[in-house]
Order: sequence, then structure tokens, then C-alpha cells
Amino acid sequence: METWLKYSLLLCVFGFVKELRPSEPFVTHYLTDQRWKNFTEGDIESIFSTGTYAYLIEIAFVFLLTDFLRYKPVIILEGMFAIITWSLLIWGETTFQMQVMEVFYSFFWATEVAYYTYIYAQVDARHYQKVTSHTRAAYLFGRAFSGIVSQILVWTNAMDYYQLNFLTLGAVCFATVWALFIPRVKHSIYFYRDNKRKEVDGIDNKAVDLSELVDDIKTVTSPSGNDFIDEMTENNKITIYIRSKMAFYYLWDDFKTAYTNIYVIKWSLWWAFATCGFFQVLNYVQLIWQNVIENSGEKLQNGIVEAAYTLIGGATSLGCGWLRFNWQVLGESTLALCSIIQGILLIIIATADTMAVEYICYVCYGVLYHTMITVANTEVAKQLREDSYGLIFGVNMFVALVFQSVLTIIVVDENGPLALSPEMQFKTYGGYYLVLGILFGFAALYTVIFKRETCNAKLWLPKNSESLTSLSVGETDQNNSQ
Repeated sequence: METWLKYSLLLCVFGFVKELRPSEPFVTHYLTDQRWKNFTEGDIESIFSTGTYAYLIEIAFVFLLTDFLRYKPVIILEGMFAIITWSLLIWGETTFQMQVMEVFYSFFWATEVAYYTYIYAQVDARHYQKVTSHTRAAYLFGRAFSGIVSQILVWTNAMDYYQLNFLTLGAVCFATVWALFIPRVKHSIYFYRDNKRKEVDGIDNKAVDLSELVDDIKTVTSPSGNDFIDEMTENNKITIYIRSKMAFYYLWDDFKTAYTNIYVIKWSLWWAFATCGFFQVLNYVQLIWQNVIENSGEKLQNGIVEAAYTLIGGATSLGCGWLRFNWQVLGESTLALCSIIQGILLIIIATADTMAVEYICYVCYGVLYHTMITVANTEVAKQLREDSYGLIFGVNMFVALVFQSVLTIIVVDENGPLALSPEMQFKTYGGYYLVLGILFGFAALYTVIFKRETCNAKLWLPKNSESLTSLSVGETDQNNSQ
């Protein structure tokens, strides 16, 4: 077996097992059930909003910590945070303990960046597409399998919501132990950059030689300059101070290159706004379902719905890889249409009184999100240097969490200006997506009216369109240098 494939498989086992969390589809019902936690709706909103604020703070430094520690320690920490989370969820009793649990749960989510970026530092760039599909498949199969298992156990009364937490705890314990056997990484993208990887398949990945760094770094290391820096790099004797300056040089260069590209900014804004809304829906949709169940007396099918939405979303995301639409022409109008449909679906979820309608709308909403977020990721990635994927997607996630925190304070927080009920919250989220769709609709009209050359372009790209990736990266660098 080739080394890169072995690394990928070891990581994917961890990715699959950590997604085996059968208690998650029923967590709100577990927390509100009188047999176990008996928290009120207000308590739940207070608990979940704590996680939102914690996630925003944590993700700001976890990315840099991941790169500095070179991935493996943070992957192990991810498993440990999950163990603490479910231990508190099982044995915690008070609202404060559940809020502490949410802080660790947010750490668990923030450290996911190590899982998704580890493999890029471990294998050559020519394998990126394959290992990306491996890690994504492990995630999808893990979540789908978890949803199916949880629903079967609930259907057959083999386990209740409380007992499902022990299955989750066992899975994350196994994943943590498995993480100990994942090979360590010698290089990282920023703090421990491999400067010998200068070019892959003819595409400059901007792994700048240390000799090209700013003069003050040369001065600090040695008056003799470049030769001494190269010698220190080879012998791994660079101080943390110098290494940090090099890292922030690379970070700023990648950041500036990406966000001076209008095309990246446009797709990133939709990515951030849509992800903000998606997180809010994930956090609070079970409160809506809880109210519908109490009024209708229907049974919960959350597990199978979670599995269906994950598999369908995965299939449509995979299908996007085979489509050759020219998104520079169709992108704005498609984003506008999908956002408007998502807004309508959320308003239906807020007003429906049967679980069948709730579940169908939820699955359709999730599939639309995952499909278009895949397109957004791809379109942004085409414009980026290979080594900057993690940074730019991390920045987009941070912006999404800022939006989510503001939305939570306004709409959810009991001390906020609105403090709406779950049903009114979802009507607000629906309006939020409708406004997002209208804004991108105006952007599409602007393109039609003022950018004739774009509108006259073909809607379907030729089979050799893969080369556009390298062209777009090269054009971006040239434009930014002018």
C-alpha cells in the first residue's frame, strides 16, 4: 500500500468513528424529557447560545494552534473534548454544567480543522483531490450510519435517548485511542513549512524561500543573511519568534491574495451568510419538532431523517463534481434562487403542524445547503493557492460565526432585543434567507446589465475545464501584482 493511501485510511477510520454519535439526533428531547434532564425551552436556548459564543472565540486561535502543533496533538484533543462533552451530558445536572458542556462541544467542533487539514500537510498535492474525497466520505458514511443505528435502536426500544449517550461516549473514546496511532506530521502549512515543495504540476504554491522574507527576519537571525537562514531551516533550529514571523508573513500574503479577488469575496459572503443560518437551524430545529410532537402525538424519526439528509446531501455534493456549469455566469442567479427556496422552507417549518412536513422541508433545506456550499467551496478553491485552502475557509467560518453570534443575541438570547419563540425564530431565519436571495438576485441583474462579456459566455464548460483552476490561480496572482 502506498504511504499516502495508508495515511488517508488511518485518518478516515478516525473520521468515521468520531461521527458515530447516535445520541445527537435526539439531544434536545433528551435534555427536555422529565425522565432525565427536564430543562425548559428557555434553558435549552441559554445552553445552545453559550456554545455559539464559545465557538466564535475558540476558532479564532485553534487554526493557528493546529498548524503550530502540527495537527496530530489537536486531533487527539478533538477526541478528548468529545469525551468530556458526553461525560458532562450524561452526568451533568445543572444548566451551568450543560453550558460548560457546550464550551467543550464547541472545542470539539473547532478542532475539526485538524482532521480536515492534517492530510494536506502529510501528502503531496497531486493526491489532494483523492484524499479530500476520502475524508468527506468518511464523514458522510459515519453520520449516515450513526443516524440509521440510532433510529433502529429507538424504534425497537432497545435503547432510550439516555442510553444512546453511552454509545456515543464509547465511540469517541475509541476514536481518541485510534488518534494516538495516526502518524505525526513533520511539516505544516505555515509554522513548519516545507519550502522544498515549491511547485506541483506546474502550479506555484507560493512556498516562499526563507531568503525572500522581510529584511528584519534576516537581521534577527544573522548578519550573514540568507545562507545562515537556510542552514537553520535544515537543522530545525529556528526560534519560535522567527518561526512566528515567517508564519504570519505567509498568512498575510495568502489572506491578501484571496480577499483582493472580487469573485472570492462574492462566494465567501454567501458561504458565510448561508452557514450562519444553517448553524442556527441545526441548533434549534429540534425545539420546533418537540412542540409539534407534543401537539400531534407523533413519534420522532430524527435518526432516519438525519441519515437520509446526509446521504442525499452527499450524493448531490458528489454530483456537483461531475457538472460543468459555468458558475461565473450562473452563480449569482443560482445562489439567489436557492436562498429564496431555503427561506420559504424555513417558514413552512415554523408553521407546519405535522412531522412529515417538518422532516421533508428539513431534508430539502439541508440538501440545498450542502449542494450549494460544495459549489461555493469549489469556486473559491479555484482562485486560491493550494496551501491557503485551510486559512481562507477558516476565515469564512469565523465570519459566519460572527454573523451567527449577532443573530443569536438579537433573536434567541433571553436578554436580547427580540428573544423570540422557536417558531418566530424560524420565521426570522426564513426572512433572512429571502433577503439574502434578493440581494444576490440584484447582483445577478447587475451582471446581466453591465457585464455583457460574462453573459455571452457559455453556460456549460468543456471537458478540459479542469485547467481553468490553474489559469484562475495564475490570473489572480498576476492581477494582484499589477
